[in-house]
Amino acid sequence: MAFSGFQHPRIHWPTLGALLWECALAWGCTAWVATHWGPVAVVLGMVFIATRQHALFILYHDAVHGLLARPIRLNDLLINQLVGVPQLLPIHLYRSLHLVHHSTLGTERDPERLLLYAGQDWNYRPLRALPLARQLLGDLLLWNNLKTALKYVQHRRDPNSPLRLPKVRVFPELGLQFALWIGLAIGVGLWDPGLLLRLGVLWFVPLLTLTQAIQKVRSFAEHAGLDAPELSYSWAPGWLGRALIWPYNIQYHREHHIHPSVPWDELPGRFPDRVARPGWQLLGLLWAGARYRR
Repeated sequence: MAFSGFQHPRIHWPTLGALLWECALAWGCTAWVATHWGPVAVVLGMVFIATRQHALFILYHDAVHGLLARPIRLNDLLINQLVGVPQLLPIHLYRSLHLVHHSTLGTERDPERLLLYAGQDWNYRPLRALPLARQLLGDLLLWNNLKTALKYVQHRRDPNSPLRLPKVRVFPELGLQFALWIGLAIGVGLWDPGLLLRLGVLWFVPLLTLTQAIQKVRSFAEHAGLDAPELSYSWAPGWLGRALIWPYNIQYHREHHIHPSVPWDELPGRFPDRVARPGWQLLGLLWAGARYRR
């Protein structure tokens, strides 16, 4: 499943370097806009911050598979400090769901079927305009995430639920990591309450809205076709698609499902002859009215 065949040094430096770069972009933009407040700066800043939060989640995904560092405790310490805590998703929570997704892909026990799309319009097929708009607005306005969280609680409380999650280790330093971020926020608030409010708005509004919508569109792209090989698609996007939806080689999704122990930076070299869809075909997998459907 995960954590097997890892042949890298103690820290996988390409991933750590990319994490630090994306943190610098996301946090730097947040700080700049918070100190240069204005309608245009806020709107453009939130869009940029959302794309970088999404990129951080893609690198976080590698850490879910233990590909950032060894031992796993160091892996989790680094990723929680840089992504898991500031983006409100400690790695152990997502790891249990994601590893089950790998092992149950396309079945009734797949967490994506049970949780991510439960009670929503999306059903692994292109949608008509109105249902698609309803789906995307629900993702953008947090409503679908709330439904997913409710479904998660219901399944965890139901002893007969098909959702079977493995126990994953939670390291005790996670509490200290949250305390460090909270302490930093308190310090900023004592120095300048208005600055803390602006920073919070700039960080959490994109995180809970646009970032979630981008992630959901990427998820559609990854598993939009039940008739696809390995129940997942790989893509060949242009520069805009890579910047917005498929950063850090996440477009090698079918290959990732087959070989989850290969880090993001090695995927192009390992799979030079893969079969991939051009990025422009994404619209046909989302919207039933698109000229290109399949």
